[in-house]
Amino acid sequence: MTSRVPEDVVWMRSSTSAGDDAVEIARLPDGGAALRRANDPDCEPHVYTAAEWDAFVKGVDAGEFDLPE
Repeated sequence: MTSRVPEDVVWMRSSTSAGDDAVEIARLPDGGAALRRANDPDCEPHVYTAAEWDAFVKGVDAGEFDLPE
């Protein structure tokens, strides 16, 4: 699989992440997003289109992924 992630993207992670036990995100020029494991930056990232990423973020905002208490 050929990565659709440009080499010059900026990878970010939450300030609450514990060391390399984290997920990093890079916003892509086309509005999509790429995700990778922080402890394996050479792994092939998961790439999402702008529509896929927007649907995911809206689901998070709506609480669709909240764990039951």
